[in-house]
Amino acid sequence: MVKDSHAHAVMAALEGRRSVAVPPLDAGLRASWMRSVVDHGLDPDRIPDPDVLTHAELQERRERIDEMGEVSSAEIDRLYLNLSDHAQVVMLSDAQGTVMNFRSSSTVIDTCTSLRVLPGSIWSEEKQGTTGVGLCLRERKPLSIVMGEHFASRLAGLSCTVAPIFGAQGHLLGVLNVTAMRSTDHALQGIIRQMVASSARRIENVLFDRRHARVRILRLSRHDDFCDTATEARLAIDERGCIIDGTPLASQLLGCAGHDDVSRSLLGRRLTSVIDVGDIDRLLHEVAPLRDRQGGRFHARLMEPVRRWSAKRMASEPLPSRTPRAPVSAQDRADDGQSPSLQDLVGLDETVRERLRIAQRLHARSLPLLLQGESGSGKTQLARTLHQAGPHRSGHFVTVNCAALPPDLIESELFGHRAGAFTGASRQGSPGRLLGAHGGTLFLDEIGDMPLSLQGRLLQVLSEGEFVPVGATEPVKVRFALISATLHDLKSLVQAGQFREDLYYRLSGATLTLPALRARTDLEALIDSTFTQAAADAGVECRPLSMAALDVLTRHHWPGNMRELQHVAKFMVALNEASVIGTESLPASLLEFTPDRQSSPMKAKPAAARQVSDGTSLLALMEQTGWNVSAAALRLGVSRATLHRRLNQFSMHRPDRSH
Repeated sequence: MVKDSHAHAVMAALEGRRSVAVPPLDAGLRASWMRSVVDHGLDPDRIPDPDVLTHAELQERRERIDEMGEVSSAEIDRLYLNLSDHAQVVMLSDAQGTVMNFRSSSTVIDTCTSLRVLPGSIWSEEKQGTTGVGLCLRERKPLSIVMGEHFASRLAGLSCTVAPIFGAQGHLLGVLNVTAMRSTDHALQGIIRQMVASSARRIENVLFDRRHARVRILRLSRHDDFCDTATEARLAIDERGCIIDGTPLASQLLGCAGHDDVSRSLLGRRLTSVIDVGDIDRLLHEVAPLRDRQGGRFHARLMEPVRRWSAKRMASEPLPSRTPRAPVSAQDRADDGQSPSLQDLVGLDETVRERLRIAQRLHARSLPLLLQGESGSGKTQLARTLHQAGPHRSGHFVTVNCAALPPDLIESELFGHRAGAFTGASRQGSPGRLLGAHGGTLFLDEIGDMPLSLQGRLLQVLSEGEFVPVGATEPVKVRFALISATLHDLKSLVQAGQFREDLYYRLSGATLTLPALRARTDLEALIDSTFTQAAADAGVECRPLSMAALDVLTRHHWPGNMRELQHVAKFMVALNEASVIGTESLPASLLEFTPDRQSSPMKAKPAAARQVSDGTSLLALMEQTGWNVSAAALRLGVSRATLHRRLNQFSMHRPDRSH
């Protein structure tokens, strides 16, 4: 559809004239078009690009919704994988229409960039006219905007299917959005809309369960098996048996829908005055069939609250259970373990985080990076994660371990060879690893072990962007991003004449050193996330660690660094059969050889971190930081999510200073 025809169709529809280009509009869509013209003064052909937040502004916004962002990541991945044949973009926006999280196919990156469909872009109706996100924020229900139903002419080739995500007492938290950048129809988008709405409801219910972990929660469903949380509603019930919160679906099941938030006729009422459940305690052990106000049948199941924690019991009680992450697919796994997040690898140290930000920018521009650190500290994982998070992810991530290949084979492995180029060469020849990395990322692990004779050839490739395969006469053009890694001191190798000085300066322009695991102040948070991932990979429920087991893990020297921690987590998750992962699941080596971390010359954890299980000290710290969660988490050496869980353990909340 050309711009002029779309603008003409929009105006014709608003004037009540029939248009072939645009089918009859429903009331909500027509009202949005009318607001776009009358209230916002917009023209379909002259809609400006959406505003895009700066990186710092986006990070600050993400911190506000960090829990929703964490919970929604698995659903975003699930939608992206299940709908890859029909949609190319999955996004999460906040309650102001700003894109927070983003997954897209590499085939539409250019289109997304040209349309400013990017993390940080703002899609309000006031600025962009009718869009899926903007209309969902207003109508608060799942809907689809199919191609020409967009107000802006430049968006007429897209189709957006969205669903709202609600928080406490029905307040809108954000919007889940699936976008197709090719021709589609209402029938297909109707099916997608059901999937997006189900994902949004799963996110709502997980957030609801976290928010009300200290009270009883009544789960309501049309089905008695309670197998899919997407079909469930929730009510939170206080100690008096009164309803203190509920999900929008609960209001619908109980015939109380119609308000913008959870119906005021529900909140504050005794549950027994709303539902005839009889003895509510029996719902702990059985599912009860009930009737709604229209005579429809639904079912109820009760969840007991998490036990309250006290400082006296913390020494023997486990940490609160963790929410499993989505399993990592096999193709996204590093050679030596799972790929953790960039935050896991780099930690909370602001200096290292700034180096990482520089490394990300340089890698995006195909400039060489050098990673240094002890064996097992995560160099391969970080290289893979940088590749997957950057613009080269559409190409291959190719790894060459320079220390593992015999010197006489490295040349042919890297540069490839023509058929019969040398004795034992393949009859078909080999393209080589450099060509395999074309358009992607080449990772040269243990580059300090690369023979001197090949270092000059590698430097030539980096300088000229071409090389001649073994046995060939014509050069081959190649383009890739290079990441190198070593546990050696390359500068010392240069001084010893074992590494070329010019190649060293070419590689070391951007160097990122990964700290040893024992030197990290955020070790407890890293242990938490590693066990969460290990449980998700094993397909089992993530059990909490006992304080005794956690103490052993935090005092261990970790000579194998992250690789060792991952293997220990997999071992303990596989061995554990109890509701708590205790010391009986620890490998014998950890029980026998666990030095006191605090007596070693290594960097000690902050005093506050050692007292994190002490409720009094934690409260004092929160008062000292003015209840600034970010500042307190940094003092403790843990993540914000970990600190929120600790606050929930002691039922601590920011005091209301308005009175």
